[in-house]
Amino acid sequence: MKFRSILKFFERIHKFFKPFKDERLNNFLFFSLLLVLLYSVRILELSYFKGDYWINKVSKQFEGRIKISPPRGDILDRNGTILAASQKVVSFYVRPLYIKDRELFKRIILRDRDTLKVYAEKKGISLEKILKLLSPLSQIRKSDLERAYKKGYITVNTKRGRVKVSFIWLKKNLSLPIDEASRAVRLALRIYFFLSKENPFKVPYPDLLGFTTEYKRVYPYSVGSTVVGITSPFGEGISGLEYYLEKKKLIVGKPIELSGKKDYRGKVYLGKRATVFVTKEKGKNVELTIDGNLQYIVEEIISKYGEKWNPDFINAVLMDVRSGEILAAASWPFYDYDKPKKSYPLTPRYAVAPYEPGSVMKPLVLAAALNEGLITPDTVFFCPANFKVGDKVFHNEFHGRDVKLRAWEIIEYSDNVGIIQVGQLLGKKKLYDYYKRFGFGEKTGVELPGESPGILRDWRKWRDVDFATLTFGHNISVTTLQLAAAYSALVNGGIYYKPHFLKAVVDDKGRVLKIFKPVPERRVISEKVSKEMRKILTMVVEGGTGVKTKFENFYVGGKTGTALRYNPKIHGYDKTKINATFAGFFPSTNPKYVLVVTVVEPKVPKNMLWASKIAVPIFRDIAERTLLYERTVPDRRKYYIDDSGNLTYREINTNFVLTNGLQQKEK
Repeated sequence: MKFRSILKFFERIHKFFKPFKDERLNNFLFFSLLLVLLYSVRILELSYFKGDYWINKVSKQFEGRIKISPPRGDILDRNGTILAASQKVVSFYVRPLYIKDRELFKRIILRDRDTLKVYAEKKGISLEKILKLLSPLSQIRKSDLERAYKKGYITVNTKRGRVKVSFIWLKKNLSLPIDEASRAVRLALRIYFFLSKENPFKVPYPDLLGFTTEYKRVYPYSVGSTVVGITSPFGEGISGLEYYLEKKKLIVGKPIELSGKKDYRGKVYLGKRATVFVTKEKGKNVELTIDGNLQYIVEEIISKYGEKWNPDFINAVLMDVRSGEILAAASWPFYDYDKPKKSYPLTPRYAVAPYEPGSVMKPLVLAAALNEGLITPDTVFFCPANFKVGDKVFHNEFHGRDVKLRAWEIIEYSDNVGIIQVGQLLGKKKLYDYYKRFGFGEKTGVELPGESPGILRDWRKWRDVDFATLTFGHNISVTTLQLAAAYSALVNGGIYYKPHFLKAVVDDKGRVLKIFKPVPERRVISEKVSKEMRKILTMVVEGGTGVKTKFENFYVGGKTGTALRYNPKIHGYDKTKINATFAGFFPSTNPKYVLVVTVVEPKVPKNMLWASKIAVPIFRDIAERTLLYERTVPDRRKYYIDDSGNLTYREINTNFVLTNGLQQKEK
């Protein structure tokens, strides 16, 4: 109805609208004016009544946002030395298909003096100044350009299918100042367009040469690779603490989102008026318990012996007995940050590769029996030359002689028959419980991905023979890290501390934001028993299987472990292949460090297949260097009991000054 009224209104106007005699001309003029009127009304509506709405809508079509990941935080050692950091790098690219005069372009990029001299003379600029401004391009080689020219383009997947894009990297990850790289690129393009007489506005992509910036992870000292880990080419943590800290969101910041204008190709240009929608600082810095100097010492020494004996691998873990802080941890062969393709896998074998440890488990069995009150250090055991358990006959360490040994002497002489009897006093369940309390059969919870819990079968599944061999470190698999944590509890007063790498979270100014405190998880043995074990293990070094570890100025305690390796080809243990371990602590009078060294399958003569000849020298070298580095005050007495210079257990009991261990409440 309303439409008809409007139609009648225009018919009346049309009836009286006759400025010309020609009816057709009048009609044309009338409808033209009517059309202009309608358009004017529409324009008025859009611009006045709905102007803001349409302006915003159109603006959004040309607005784009870019998410930029902020740099990862640094990883520092306990002294503040940077072990891993994010460095801003420059990557140059070229668009070969849009370069008409490739020879000229190549000469400019390679800073050909004759070519640049022409431009310098015409512009009245010093040639040396031009060469200096173009110096950031000096790392681009002739072969890089020829490779780019030959390839020409890359193929990318889009919504419209696979598309050829003329974009080739020339040189990636160069450590250059951004402003210098920018000036060099602009000048190179200016020279090219001037000498080639091309119009840059007619080139589809005038950025024939360009660069991008990003953050690259760098590892300045190449130490602690298995601890620190590594990131992928896309900046994501893929191993070690790089992976763990990213998952816990301790080292990565939130992305920065910037807005800018899009061109007709959809590319976003931030420009000077770019708006920062979300601004967050870079990821936090994390300080480790690792001491970079001690880490270097450990890696240097195990590398020396690794090249000498060519084992499958060597592990070494150095811990603070009073806190569970890991001061150094290394596995040889190493991963080389500088030569990743030629390196061995980046695997922390000390945490992920369990093995049968051998006699290093004997002190833990003895400590359990002492803690239960079943024996004293002077309890005498009859150790026959041959001792039968089930269908298996075990032999003592005295070559066919029956002997009587006191409990502490079982450890000093590392006698299998004696420790089997100690284990039998404990019983299967008690031994299993103590092994669990010492941390075996479960993960330590250290901040590394892929940690192994080792292998400790349920005690109900043990045969009598299995039970016997478990007392001297067979039929059980442990990691070097688990052993280090267990020995810390053995000598620090009886408290099991969770081993850990994280010490604190700090900002760029060194202010502490968070502290990771030591975690005393449980009491394993009493302080009294721990003190007794320190004395007994010191005797092992003073006159037992670890005598080669004895120092001139310090008391050291520890235990060797030599275990044959199982060979599936012969369906049994191979006498030519061993696991050699030494687990020790120092100084004995006031233990500060526990060090465990593991050598798996060293390629040495048969007479060398003993932990005392393989693991002990490595332990000794690391311990000596550690005490020298820490400037530890000597604690050895300047008197001797006998001609050989060895102290007996009784004299150690009366003369050896020991601390009372850590004062911790039982949990």
